[in-house]
Amino acid sequence: MKAAVQTDPPTGPDAELIALGKQFGAFHRAVHLFYQRLRFDPPLERAAYTLLVRIAGEQPTRLSLLAEDLGLDLSTISRQVAALEAAGLATRTPDPSDRRASVIAPTELGWQVFTRNRAIWVDAVRDLLTDWTPDEMAEFQRLLTRLNETITTRYGGTDPADRCLRVEEEKP
Repeated sequence: MKAAVQTDPPTGPDAELIALGKQFGAFHRAVHLFYQRLRFDPPLERAAYTLLVRIAGEQPTRLSLLAEDLGLDLSTISRQVAALEAAGLATRTPDPSDRRASVIAPTELGWQVFTRNRAIWVDAVRDLLTDWTPDEMAEFQRLLTRLNETITTRYGGTDPADRCLRVEEEKP
C-alpha cells in the first residue's frame, strides 16, 4: 500500500487561493459523501432529490426554468422529470400560458416524499452543525451565498460556452 505523499503548504502570492482551492475540492467530496450517507425514504438519488426540492418549492414550474436554475441541459431535466413521473412523484402538464411548453409539479406522493426526506436532510445538517453558534451559521450562510452568487454570475447558464470564465485580453 502506498503511503500518502506529504506536501508542504503552498507559498507565494497565490498560496491562499491554492489552499482555498483545495478546500473547494474537499468540500465537494464531503458533500458527495454526505448525500450518499443520507437514508432517504424512499431512497432517492441526489439529482432526483434536488429536482423534487425545486418543484416542491416553485411549483408548478416550466422545465426550461428548472434547467436554467440547475444549470443543466433541458434534455437532462426532461429525463430526470420522466424518472420522477415514473416513480409517481411528479406530474407534467401543458403550461396554461403556452401550451407548447410543459410545467412540472409534485404529486401528493411527491409532497409526502419531499416532506419526509426534507426532515431527514434537516436533521442531518443539524447534527453536522450541532457545535456551531448561531452567529457562525449565519456568517457561513452569508459567505456561502455570496460565493454561490458569484459563481452563478460568472459561470452560470445552461449553454456550455457560458460556463467558461470570460477573460478579456489586455489591450496594449
